[in-house]
Formats: sequence, C-alpha cells, structure tokens
Amino acid sequence: MIPFIRFTFNKRYILRWMVPGLFIYIPVLNFFSIGYLSRTSRILLIGDLGLPPWQDRTGTWFEGLTMIFVFILYEPFFLFFSGFFFTSLGSFFSVLGSLVVKVSYVFLFVFSFFLPFAFAIYSESHEIRQALAFERIWRGIKPVFLPYAFGYIISLCFLYIGKALFRIPYLFGFVLSSLAVYYVLLLSTYYFTHLYRRTDLTQEPSGRPTTP
Repeated sequence: MIPFIRFTFNKRYILRWMVPGLFIYIPVLNFFSIGYLSRTSRILLIGDLGLPPWQDRTGTWFEGLTMIFVFILYEPFFLFFSGFFFTSLGSFFSVLGSLVVKVSYVFLFVFSFFLPFAFAIYSESHEIRQALAFERIWRGIKPVFLPYAFGYIISLCFLYIGKALFRIPYLFGFVLSSLAVYYVLLLSTYYFTHLYRRTDLTQEPSGRPTTP
C-alpha cells in the first residue's frame, strides 16, 4: 500500500487521479471517475504499479456507466422507494414504511459487501453477468474473509469522513470532499484488487484475459 500511496503523490502522476476525483459528485461526469477506477484495477490485476492515462476518455466514461449499472443492480432501491411511499401515506402505513426503510439499510449493507470483488471481476472480464455471480464471489471472499471485511469496514469509515468534509463552507468543502472521497475509493481499489489476486477467481475460465 505504501509504494502505491507514494506513487499517487508523485508530481508526474498526481493529476491523473485528482482530475477524475473532482468529478465524483457531478452526475454524468462521475461516470468517467468510476471508469477510471475500473481501468486502474485492470492495471493492478496484471501486477503493474501505475495509473492509467486519459487517452480513451469516451471508453472510460462508458466503462464507468456500466459500473454504475452494476452498483444499481446490487442495491435494494425498490425497498427504499416502497418504504418512503408507505411512509408518505400516514397512520399504519407510515409504521410499515419506516420498517421497510430500516430493512432496506440492512440489505444495503449486506449486498454492498460483495461490490469490491464484483467490480474487480467486471474490470477483469468486462462481463456484467460475472459481476452478478453472488455464489462465485462469495466463494472467492471466504479464503480472505478477515482482511476483506476489515478493508470494507475501514473504507466505509473513511468514506464517511470524506463526505463529512462537504460541510465545509463554499467551494473549498466541495473540492476537499471530492478529492478525499475519490482518494479513498482509489486506495480501496488498490487494496481489494490485490486481495482479489490472492483468490482463485482470476483463474476461472469464465473471465477474459486481462488487458490494461
């Protein structure tokens, strides 16, 4: 982790992640930010210590769009919407709606747990179907469960801190929070990609050869 942190703050490469980081809160533009993380993961999968260039901006943007789609498929948005709908009806339904929303948060935490390896699988294979293979992903998580769970919880904590910086007034808070959140995502990409390489998931024939 330390060599990668030093690399990301090298003056020759620091702008490669800072510019996408500034877009992370901006709808549509943040597809490029997410796609850049996917391409970083692909470079790390082949054992390189580096950050991808920006030449293929359109391809990176579309890759991020697909990653967002994978994220949506993992999250229980239907339960959230149902809960808020029942809450708006009042009386008995508001109690039911509140219960549904609370259950939704539980499902959110459970299903999000699979996302780091789901993103790694998609970065490697470019197949959404493989990124949704829960049984296969869980099989890969089990041998590295403790470091995986540790990294997941630590990432959530630092993302919360990064988002809290948004409360700083004016544009300074927006910029600082954007960069902090994105850098946490970048380090998480590094951590989980290297953890993913320790599993047998990369050796299964369902994935396509890894290319930078």
